[in-house]
Amino acid sequence: MRGSLSVLSIRSLVLAAVASTASAEGDPRAMPTHTVAPAKGHIPVAFVLTEGATMIDFAGPWEVFQDVMIPSRGPTMDDQMPFELFTVSDSKKPFRISGGLQVVPDFTFDDAPQPKIVVIPAQGGRSPKMLEWIRKKTTQSDVVMSVCTGAFKLGAAGVLKGKRATTHDDFFGPFQREFPDVLLQKGMRYVQSDSVVFTAGGLSSGIDLALHIVELYFGRTVASETARMMEYEGKGWMGDGSATASFAPPPAGPHPSDTLSGGVLGNWEGTLGADRGPVAVALHIWRDEHGALTGTVDSPEEGALDLPISAVRYEQRRLSFEVSSAGGRYDGTLDGEEAALSGTWSKGERALALTLRRAGR
Repeated sequence: MRGSLSVLSIRSLVLAAVASTASAEGDPRAMPTHTVAPAKGHIPVAFVLTEGATMIDFAGPWEVFQDVMIPSRGPTMDDQMPFELFTVSDSKKPFRISGGLQVVPDFTFDDAPQPKIVVIPAQGGRSPKMLEWIRKKTTQSDVVMSVCTGAFKLGAAGVLKGKRATTHDDFFGPFQREFPDVLLQKGMRYVQSDSVVFTAGGLSSGIDLALHIVELYFGRTVASETARMMEYEGKGWMGDGSATASFAPPPAGPHPSDTLSGGVLGNWEGTLGADRGPVAVALHIWRDEHGALTGTVDSPEEGALDLPISAVRYEQRRLSFEVSSAGGRYDGTLDGEEAALSGTWSKGERALALTLRRAGR
């Protein structure tokens, strides 16, 4: 929806009053040449969507771009709203995104029109055709921007090597392990990786990056009016991308296991030898009020804290439990000194070695 006539008239009056300021701020000579807005016509924006795409990652930027209005561009609403938005995927078959919403893509990677801007949210898809299309657009478009773990798609496409980038802070560890040649930037709402590629942090960070892109094209007045229209109070888009708040997960615990050290009871630490590199794991195990074994598991680098364990069994020094929220199971054996648990972490058909040692030893 591009708006109503009443909204159009009100916003036209507001923006017309500052048109000269917007024109000065949007002077192409003051901006990178790749974000010079055409005097007329639309700026095509492609949203790459596949199964499991995170709603706000693309809905936030979508709302930003569709709310931009420039009265001086022409008499009609279509003239004044410069961004033309469409979705692109592997096929035009319907699929589900976060929360179960069904999406039917406008185009495929084979027939999509050439975009000036590409938005890549967090999602499940990672097909060779998708990665090749992204790679090609970084040489043909004005802007290619990721939101949240959409940065993993840029990394997989090979366009972030040796460059600065960011992603959701819950995924800093996995990102660094999978792309050690990327210069991960923490504490940022968004990062400009090169003259075309931008990466945003988690979820709402995409709104800040989209407003920043609007500012590059049309100047601060237009971007500010867009934020006002959205009633968006965030100011992160106005600076250099630095975050003003830390969203790092709180430390785990305390746990009833903190004072225990007999048998399997107590706190344990280990490293899971995953394909993408070592993953730190902590186990906390104690007895509940009924005497049954219970506990939690942490993996701070994965953004997982206090995941409850279930189906706990301990017999003849053999310990097993499930972590339903992670879809996995641990089976291990306690050594004679009660100092180490040697076993495996299983998920589906995969089994990875995991040795846990008493914390502090």
